[in-house]
Amino acid sequence: MNCLLKMRSMREQMSVNERKLADFILDNTKLLRDYSSQQLADAVGVSQSSVVKFSQKLGYKGYPSLKLAVHESYALNSRAEASEAEPESFFPGPESILSTLGQKKMEVLQHTVSINDPQQLGAAVKALGHSRCIQVAACARSVAVARYLNLHLRENGRWSVFEQDMDLQKSIVANMEAGDLLCIVCDMGGEESLVEVAKRARGCGAKVLSLTRYNHNAVSMYADIRLFVMPMEEEERALQRLLFQAGQLHLVESLITGLILGK
Repeated sequence: MNCLLKMRSMREQMSVNERKLADFILDNTKLLRDYSSQQLADAVGVSQSSVVKFSQKLGYKGYPSLKLAVHESYALNSRAEASEAEPESFFPGPESILSTLGQKKMEVLQHTVSINDPQQLGAAVKALGHSRCIQVAACARSVAVARYLNLHLRENGRWSVFEQDMDLQKSIVANMEAGDLLCIVCDMGGEESLVEVAKRARGCGAKVLSLTRYNHNAVSMYADIRLFVMPMEEEERALQRLLFQAGQLHLVESLITGLILGK
């Protein structure tokens, strides 16, 4: 996964000192290769051990590994920026809009691929293919994606159910058992009703698969298998929603493709 992307996405779950380190690295990415761990600690105002612990929290053995990953991410981002299309005219035509949307969707899909563990994706495909019954649950803003998933699961011979009404979702999950799968599709992953559904499913011995925004959220905490979509926070809000849904659909279609190829 892109190191700088990981750092941005985890920032809200960091301590004060960790945020200082993350912000300094994100603001001075190009210069980091010239900093030792002690120099970075002095620049930020933290201890050298804090730098090491910060590196390990991000999944690296130590600061040298983190520094290398930051440099690689910076080089990758620089190449991507250099290859972008020419600036749009002040009044973009249909062709320009299509091109811009295509580029933004491609960026969302690339981020989605980079943040998901291939083993988790494989486990999700296996669970969908081997579960006795699949219940699809969703928050209000992800209903369209949930319906899409449910439809394709049925078309591929899986026993799948989806009900938009939350009370019905809770009733259905009460009848789940070991060998069943609850698949939760939602945005933030903090909806209390979905958390309750996930708890009930686990209490019945069923597995839980979550497809949520990339952050530490309550739904994914109760999931056995976790898949994520990286939001495009810098975009206008309506466009953010459109791009996030594109990431959700890409994950759903990846799962269905896995089922088809696995037959």
